Amino acid sequence: MGYKSVKALVVAALLAAGLAACVPLFGNGAALTVTPLGSLATISWPAVVVDADKTVTEYRIDVDGTEYARVSGATLSCVVTGLPLGTTGTIAVSAYDSAGQWGGDATSGGYVTAGYTTPASAVASGPHGCVSTTDTDSDRLPDAVETNNGVFASAAATGTNPNVADTDTDGMKDGDEVFGTAGGVDLHAMGASPTKKDLAFEFDWFDDNAESGSCAAHSHRPTPAVIAKVTTAYGNAPVNNPDGTTGIHVIADYGQGGAFTGGNLIADADGNIAGGVNGTDYTAAKSANFNANRVGLFHYVLDVHHYNLTSTSSGQAEINGNDLVVSLGCFASMAYTSASDQYVANTILHENGHNLGLRHGGNVDTNYKPNYNSIMNYQFQFPGVDTNCDRTGDNVLDYSTGARATLNEAALLETDGICSGVDIDWNGNAVIDAGPIARDINQDGLATGVHADHDDWANISLTAVNNGASPDGRTAPEIIDEQPVPLPGR
Repeated sequence: MGYKSVKALVVAALLAAGLAACVPLFGNGAALTVTPLGSLATISWPAVVVDADKTVTEYRIDVDGTEYARVSGATLSCVVTGLPLGTTGTIAVSAYDSAGQWGGDATSGGYVTAGYTTPASAVASGPHGCVSTTDTDSDRLPDAVETNNGVFASAAATGTNPNVADTDTDGMKDGDEVFGTAGGVDLHAMGASPTKKDLAFEFDWFDDNAESGSCAAHSHRPTPAVIAKVTTAYGNAPVNNPDGTTGIHVIADYGQGGAFTGGNLIADADGNIAGGVNGTDYTAAKSANFNANRVGLFHYVLDVHHYNLTSTSSGQAEINGNDLVVSLGCFASMAYTSASDQYVANTILHENGHNLGLRHGGNVDTNYKPNYNSIMNYQFQFPGVDTNCDRTGDNVLDYSTGARATLNEAALLETDGICSGVDIDWNGNAVIDAGPIARDINQDGLATGVHADHDDWANISLTAVNNGASPDGRTAPEIIDEQPVPLPGR
């Protein structure tokens, strides 16, 4: 019998008899537990045995033969940082006692070891270390890596707030944006950051020739140009992020490959669905094509020819939810009109605005308010918002900032207009009247309303994606139907 075997038997006998070893040693059956955490790993181990006149002063953590960290002798778990990506290796724990003796010098019993594996695509894990497992806000990020400075540097220095589970208030927990979700959604690979707001969409679509007399066979899949317009609009948002930037980062999965494999073509006979976002056709399409692990993270967009089979409405959406339909009929075909990409992008932003809590008048249902300069306003849904104060859309995709003057229909001043002192002939008499006039300016048949602009960007709720509707087994929110698609040339 070799020396190591004899030594192991002696140690085992001493421990079985309740006697301490000369150096810190782990007992028989002691094991190191390693729990993967993206590019990090949570480890835990049992206490070592030391002589009665000694105490454990430190535990030492080694990774692949290199010392990574030392932690207090009272600590029996920590989170290892600095692990190499795309690697399978070994973590080992040993101990030092108050006499300065190291268990790692022992022939046997001085270490507990276990393997680890890190994904190659994970976020960088930062410098070598092993930090406390304390996670005050239960976001899967140890407090010790949440540096609370807004700068996302690595999984060991995330810039996030240790007391707030969703630092950037975008509906995605900080840990999910760093490590991916427990359900397997790799948000980091899709570009998500815990210190910049993210807004995620999955687009599924029909191909059809439902109106062969009006347009050629076509696909309702959003084009890269559509996605670029939507991405730019949200990217230009005047909203602040913890990282010091402004804007909202868009994650748009329309099946382009890589991390984006959710969006797909759905086979359908005519390109139409019966009912709307709470109907059986929509529910069936979502259930079959939208992975359950994306619920509460992604807005689900179904791009069809028509909903309710024959409705000419441009779309439908939940107020404060995650489901929407874009149904632009022949406008999905570039052969029908060169405005297709713009109309599709505008409608996506309009319908998703409802998901984010906006109404056709901002915070009210009053439509066609000329001073409500938002894509949510039917006056601007298709032509885009007004950039020069003349009430005419200028092909800019945007929500309102609430900057325009309040208008009293009973006392309108044409010399004031709606902004920047630009005159508006409210009563259409070809004269800019000097005194106040009365006029119905929002097409409701009355001339008595007082209409205010609304700061959409300050009031959108990115977390409303968690309020999903009945297809996700939750209470269905309010549904909004839209106006018809404009005629060609409008």
